Amino acid sequence: SLPDTMAKMGRNAVASAVAVLCMATLALAAYTPASSNGAPSLRQRVQAAFAPGASLPSLRSDGKAALCEGRVCLAPAAKASSKRFSLRNVFGLRMTATAPETEVINDAMEAYVKERGGNRPIRKVLIANNGMAATKSILSMRQWAYMYLGDEKAIKFVAMATPEDLNANAEFIRLADSFVEVPGGSNKNNYANVDVIIDIAIREGVDAVWPGWGHASENPALPNSCVKNNIKFIGPPGPVMYVLGDKIAANILAQTANVPSIPWSGSFGGPDDGPLVAELNEEGTIPDEIFRKAQVTTQEEALAAANRIGYPVMLKASEGGGGKGIRMSANDDELKNNFVQVSNEVPGSPMFMMQLCKNARHLEVQIVGDEHGNAVALNGRDCSTQRRFQKIFEEGPPTIAKPEIFREMELAAQRLTQSIGYVGAGTVEYLYNAESNTFSFLELNPRLQVEHPVTEGLTGVNLPATQLQVAMGIPLHNIPEIRRFYGRDPTGTDKIDFATEEYMPINHHVLAARITAENPDEGFKPTSGMVERVKFQSTPNVWGYFSIGTNGGIHEFADSQFGHLFATGPNREEARKALVLALKEIDVRGEIRNPVEYLVKLLETPEFKSNNIDTSWLDGIIKSKSVTVGFDTNTVVTGAALYRAHQQIKKDLARFSDSLSKGQTATSDLKDINSFSQEIIFEDKKYQFDVTRMSNDRLKLTLGGESQDIKIREQPDGSLLCNFGSNIVRKVYGQEEPLGLRMIVDGTTIMLPNVFDPSELRSDVTGKVVRFLYEDGEEVPANTPYVECEAMKMIMQLRTTEAGKITNVLQPGSIIGAGDLLAEMELKDPSKVKKIEVVTTSVGSFEAEQTPLETAELVLQGFEISDIEPLVSKLLFDLTADQAIEAIDSLLEQYLAVEDKFKGKPLDAAVLELIAANKDNQAVVIDTVQAHLGIKRKNALVLALLRNMASFPDRYPGFKVPELTQQLLDRVGSLPGKIYGEVSTTAAAISEEFKIPDYSARLDELISLITSDTPEAVSKSRKLSLSVDLLSELFSHDDVKVRDAALEVYIRRVYRSHLIEDVKIVDNGETGSTDVFWNFKLRDAPPQSEAPVKRYGMLSVVDSVAEAEKKLPAILGSYKTHMELEGCLTEEGCVNTFHVSLRSGEHEMSDADTVVSQIEGALKENTDDLRCLGVRMVNYLIPQPPRLPRYFAFLECNGYSEEPLRRDMRPSFPYLLELTRLSINYDLTRIPALGRNAQLWIGTEKADDNVAISRPRPQTVFLRAISHSVDTETQAGAERLLLSAMDELERAMLHPLVTGAEQPKTPYPIQYGGGSS
Repeated sequence: SLPDTMAKMGRNAVASAVAVLCMATLALAAYTPASSNGAPSLRQRVQAAFAPGASLPSLRSDGKAALCEGRVCLAPAAKASSKRFSLRNVFGLRMTATAPETEVINDAMEAYVKERGGNRPIRKVLIANNGMAATKSILSMRQWAYMYLGDEKAIKFVAMATPEDLNANAEFIRLADSFVEVPGGSNKNNYANVDVIIDIAIREGVDAVWPGWGHASENPALPNSCVKNNIKFIGPPGPVMYVLGDKIAANILAQTANVPSIPWSGSFGGPDDGPLVAELNEEGTIPDEIFRKAQVTTQEEALAAANRIGYPVMLKASEGGGGKGIRMSANDDELKNNFVQVSNEVPGSPMFMMQLCKNARHLEVQIVGDEHGNAVALNGRDCSTQRRFQKIFEEGPPTIAKPEIFREMELAAQRLTQSIGYVGAGTVEYLYNAESNTFSFLELNPRLQVEHPVTEGLTGVNLPATQLQVAMGIPLHNIPEIRRFYGRDPTGTDKIDFATEEYMPINHHVLAARITAENPDEGFKPTSGMVERVKFQSTPNVWGYFSIGTNGGIHEFADSQFGHLFATGPNREEARKALVLALKEIDVRGEIRNPVEYLVKLLETPEFKSNNIDTSWLDGIIKSKSVTVGFDTNTVVTGAALYRAHQQIKKDLARFSDSLSKGQTATSDLKDINSFSQEIIFEDKKYQFDVTRMSNDRLKLTLGGESQDIKIREQPDGSLLCNFGSNIVRKVYGQEEPLGLRMIVDGTTIMLPNVFDPSELRSDVTGKVVRFLYEDGEEVPANTPYVECEAMKMIMQLRTTEAGKITNVLQPGSIIGAGDLLAEMELKDPSKVKKIEVVTTSVGSFEAEQTPLETAELVLQGFEISDIEPLVSKLLFDLTADQAIEAIDSLLEQYLAVEDKFKGKPLDAAVLELIAANKDNQAVVIDTVQAHLGIKRKNALVLALLRNMASFPDRYPGFKVPELTQQLLDRVGSLPGKIYGEVSTTAAAISEEFKIPDYSARLDELISLITSDTPEAVSKSRKLSLSVDLLSELFSHDDVKVRDAALEVYIRRVYRSHLIEDVKIVDNGETGSTDVFWNFKLRDAPPQSEAPVKRYGMLSVVDSVAEAEKKLPAILGSYKTHMELEGCLTEEGCVNTFHVSLRSGEHEMSDADTVVSQIEGALKENTDDLRCLGVRMVNYLIPQPPRLPRYFAFLECNGYSEEPLRRDMRPSFPYLLELTRLSINYDLTRIPALGRNAQLWIGTEKADDNVAISRPRPQTVFLRAISHSVDTETQAGAERLLLSAMDELERAMLHPLVTGAEQPKTPYPIQYGGGSS
């Protein structure tokens, strides 16, 4: 409320004080060391806080502080403005002295634990895991804290983060309250290293450690070490973990409890091989001597055990899991290799062997035990869809098992865990035979499993939160969600007998899919790399968890799973459909591969739909490749060509932009930007596309003589929206990788591998070389494993492509990336190398819709358009004079706007001027230079426009050149230099033609011309060429001398191909007409013994059509008198002509057909007289000043009806153009022409009465023209004449009668499309 001046002074003063305070704070903080827990120091946090958009610290009102350094604490406050600091933000930074103990007791947590019967509140948890496990646990426990304590921050989470996780922008690091950086590399350095975990737990002062799954989650040393350091382990005690977590011990324990088991190395199943049994010793473990009997420690022991059990067998590491440390072997050779692989995947782990149970389902029961001796079974899951013994889909409840059988499995799992005092969440796994309804114990996992959200979706029990509550000593029957699942009051505390009571019926189904960084095209090989984005939209019946976010990644030491999707429905089929839809919508972009499309295909198989699968089903599909992600080859190669072409254009523009920023003027980067070739190799075939850049967002791809005109648009995520293939809009994404181009087209991933030399063996994974399987110089067969690599914690074998001698390039232990050379081969038979086939056939054609004007503008912007002439014809087709001249003016202005900047200057100088004038807008420079570099195409376009403009006076009668057009022509005509030579010359010539006098002046010039010499001499003058039709305006001139000269000159000009004799002009007092009589003979008549036929002609000038109709008998009488006929002509036939011309004036011709009908009526009434006089043709001339006159011809052969082909043709034109001869062989239809002296017809071949042909008749477009131009005899003039003729033809090809849009009237079928011209 202060006055503006005072307020401004106050703000300045406060700002100065704050600035001093901030500088002092930073100066003091500069000496603050990094915090002991690895977090940034106070100095670093204060500096980061003042970055635009950063969170500024302040003290929370409840006295708790989130960031502390010694006795100084900072807690997050409001966001800092990205534009300026507000006073609120500045004062949000407060420094306060606190007591050494900064932890404030959360009364809500204390009260909850006490109320639920617990004994140990847990407020700070170390997450000893990463990836999906860490992400899911934090989300779940935070959700529980908010729902039951009202504060999602009631529990603080400390994360462990390797350098690889930090570089990958792992999601769990963002979710945690703080993190501690740990050594990178293999998990033995970090998440599986018990010493590292315990050291961090102690230093960070955590209350508990959550182990998750994998890593150290099944290592008894971790819970034992936690106990020693008074830290709660969220899981089972060490001894119990050892007994149940170790797969060997679990099988012995199950056998001891009389749980059915399959033949294994601890019970071969023979008559004298009773199962190994053991009582737990005082330490709660199985005696070592019994444990060792179930192990296989050498290859020899493994082979012996396998042959006693019977192949196929499973070799397992007891400490393995998640697909690690497990291999199936069908014979001794496979077992030898697998023994080494399992040993390397889980180093130091005991190994054992089991018989592979065929046609079995993998069912499991989710159990939870507490420290009070209770155990509950929370239904279970069916995890039978596996590949390499790693689960792909999980679902529940397990509908394949009968309810009573599955209840037995639940109770057996409860008894097994309860009998040994199991505490925490675990999973008892069974192999189930659906045919016999029997089950066998497989193993017990003493940890939470990846697929636990399936159980959460079925039961409503938050399992990580349940683990937490069990760790706080809360009995199972007091956990609200478990009580709700059993139909009890969630707030109650009465006991539940889980062994006898049953939970509420489950009336829905949950189906889950793991999203992994694996390549389904290569047997699910792990991949690693950066991830640009993960797009997934939850719905009421679909949800998911992802361990990575935007700009995250999967590193080579991480687990391959980074996402988990869950779908629910009232039954299995509805859940399946919901999951399919969700998978189709998920979008993962980056360097990694994922099997999403493949998962959709699996879910759509009849076997999965009918639930008729087993644990070997998916491996069988992968081996036989019976399920593949379909794609259209043409779509793939077209998408690849588009992607690579687009990337090349972007690079060229970026290079040129970089050059401009350095002041360099070379334009070589733009030289080939609009036209280049693009090679795509796919499925051993090479496609050589010609790429034409039609505009900034359009490319033309040409292959095999056909083109696709494709509009593209780059999206913010880097993908391209393209319309091709039946004009369908497709989404194309590409990623260049060391091994080739990975494409995603409409959600389908396709790899276009690079063509490698088969003598070079390269890696297709990122990881480490474990061992080479052949020594240097050894012969290696084709398609044989030659090296083992560790990738994503898995041992992978890579195979040769051809046979030959191998030379290993790297050493075991070498770190490798995709595309790295591992070994070289001396090929045994080089001729067997695959040959690349060159494809010359089209992959499709498509022409995008674009107006001719838009296309012409793109030519002027420098883009590639090949067919300039047809373009101009299309542009001006059916336009009015105003529309046509407006379009041409617009294009000429665009042409000059660019070329004015380059005319008369060296290219370098012009570019430098552009840079100086557009310092802040480099795009203008690039666009202008690109436009100028297309000068050849631009000149071709402008020349075509100028030629068409020159015909406007004929095309548009009465056309007057606008002042703007004249100015533009003068500017174009004045462009200097060789590159503008033809354009400027043509523009100047047309400009001069357009400067001819107006109509009255032209008449005066014509009068002067026709009176300057004899009519015979004038009729042959070239000066008369453009004024022949104007003579009709002088047929009624007041000056008889002028009138007579005009009439005789007209007759002699029109009939100049004949020999004219005795021209007489008389005024007919009886009819009021001016009559002209003449005799003529054919000039080119062949020599004959007798004289040529004498022909007569008459022209009668009358006032109107009505007057002519009235006086026609008298006029014809005058004609007969001139011919000196007493009777009628009989010998010569009809060879004479009769012309009627109306006197100059306004003659209504809006409806020409009505006028023609009137004339036809008059002629038919006088048909006998006309034939008596031997009149072959009657021609009517009707002046239309200042426009050209109209001509109408009526032939005796048609009964003196009009001949439409001759309308608006001077009387002599049909003879000169040989129209009669043409019409003998073709049915002709007239097409409008641009030029007055040009005629266009479309001719359809006439039927031959003697030949029965039912085929479609071809059409031919005929162009015939007469030139009266003086310069036609010169080369330049002849070229202009021919170019004008081509313009006429190009325009004719657009006519509906030529394209087939309209049909001429013929009695037989027609082949449309302008077969020839």
